Amino acid sequence: MRIQHHAVLFAVALAGLSGCGPNPFALTNDSSQTISLDVGQELDLTLGTVGPGVYQTPTISSDVVAFLGDSLVGPNSPAGPRQLFRFQGVSAGSAIIVLTHSGDQPTITDTVVVQ
Repeated sequence: MRIQHHAVLFAVALAGLSGCGPNPFALTNDSSQTISLDVGQELDLTLGTVGPGVYQTPTISSDVVAFLGDSLVGPNSPAGPRQLFRFQGVSAGSAIIVLTHSGDQPTITDTVVVQ
């Protein structure tokens, strides 16, 4: 895959907790999107950057989605760090998750619909 200077690479994996929810689902995309979760289902969002900086603690528009935490994940890409952000669908509804970068990467705005 060719990496451009301002491209953001990320994969979304949806995994059920304790067997609840669908099998893990992986999605790679470089733009904001809409994601569907079941109540109790976890969303693992891995973001990679090109150049310096990291994605900061996300903002979430409503309490239907809980932020479980974030961490750096390896192996490191030569282009920059990779971060894992974990969320969980708490109750039915929708929320907007906004991830802002400390450098010059674009802001990611994902809409999460919890059913």
